[in-house]
Amino acid sequence: MYYSYEDFLKDLMILKDKVEKQIGIPDALVCIARGGMTMSHMLGLAWNIRAVYSLNAISYSDHKVQSSLILENMPVIKKEHKKILILDEIIDSGNSASVVMQKLRSSFPESSFSIGVIFQKPNAKIVADYFVREAGEWIDFFWEVDMLNRASND
Repeated sequence: MYYSYEDFLKDLMILKDKVEKQIGIPDALVCIARGGMTMSHMLGLAWNIRAVYSLNAISYSDHKVQSSLILENMPVIKKEHKKILILDEIIDSGNSASVVMQKLRSSFPESSFSIGVIFQKPNAKIVADYFVREAGEWIDFFWEVDMLNRASND
């Protein structure tokens, strides 16, 4: 399924509203690179949040699941950031999100962490605190497909 920029903007506003209704505006955002980067940039602008952290949780190699999760570039979250929203485009198996949550909660126990995604797979081992759509098939995100098409045409 192709997921367009227009759908992304609509869904991001739905996600934004869900978060605001539940916890208000977060103090900081943590994006899981690369999938959460576009989301954190856009929501950071919408909420005027400059505290945007990033980490790498690598569990895919193209369309194949890797045998283990690689966590890199763990952020150092400031003590004044109490409400942290972790962003990624999808919770697939839930392995990445589960490990990221455990690591962040143990490293920064004074902060409260929640996860926001656009797509949630129904059989994942964890469910995001905030999600917009259920995913039943492979999703080709506009930021992946459009860049790959342009690169192959050069």
